[in-house]
Amino acid sequence: MMMLESELVSVALCTYNGAAYLEQQLSSIVAQSYKNIEIIVVDDGSSDDTIFIVKQFLEQDPRVKLYCNAKNLGFNANFSKAISLCSGAFIAISDQDDVWMPEKISKMVARIGENLLSYHNSGLIDADGNQLGKSRLSTHRFVSGFCGKLLLLNNCVSGHACLFRRELLGMVPPLPADFYYDWWLAYTAACTGRINFSAEELVLYRIHGRSITQQDAVASKLLRIHHYELFRSHPGTPVDIRLFLEKLLAKYIDSASKSFSFGLFFFMIAHYRVLFYTRRRSLFSHLKFIWRESSN
Repeated sequence: MMMLESELVSVALCTYNGAAYLEQQLSSIVAQSYKNIEIIVVDDGSSDDTIFIVKQFLEQDPRVKLYCNAKNLGFNANFSKAISLCSGAFIAISDQDDVWMPEKISKMVARIGENLLSYHNSGLIDADGNQLGKSRLSTHRFVSGFCGKLLLLNNCVSGHACLFRRELLGMVPPLPADFYYDWWLAYTAACTGRINFSAEELVLYRIHGRSITQQDAVASKLLRIHHYELFRSHPGTPVDIRLFLEKLLAKYIDSASKSFSFGLFFFMIAHYRVLFYTRRRSLFSHLKFIWRESSN
């Protein structure tokens, strides 16, 4: 661990009107037991006290660096900018409203091994910081190794839980403007087989009205088709996954001309364990989803 302690870890923190919880989050980051870190804060045009809070921290801790966008870039573009400003051998992603456990970075650096990306479980808290008695594993199954096919329909890898090697950035195609950055990173690593996870809860993930629960939103069928096409065109997609996607997309396209597509219905049933593995929901819920997808 002594050798790894010498590696700089960059924490990429994107902010936007996050004053309500930002002080608690930054306090938990600067208090990490792993000391060789830089905290890259990129603000996307906040109109509340976000900048004031960050400046209070940077005046006391030179590891905190603040960058303010001249105009609002939006979530994905702001994330890409934050990553581009990171100089560490490892990069960790931070939300603006969570709380990190003191050993989070130390444990993740020790855990990553030869993998490109490692992620962990997170406990859930409400807007007031009360623990809800649940974790991300309550709603998702985590995956590791060559698991790209298991990430096609649902993502179980949250950005705030990730630590990844700088090497991964050279393998990731440009982030699509309308796709989730953490899903894109995780899928890229999964296609190489160099991804693992820890079931330990290393972050308290805050659930509140303004939080972005990326996979919980009900996406349209057209958006899912678009996502499948992105995965198919990803240069790192293995041949077997590309062939699977081509069959799936053909079923979706065929379903457009039918009131009900038995082809799509039975294809999704046949590959049920693959498509729905990462999402812990009832069989009835999954069957209802398949029926809705197969209907026009």
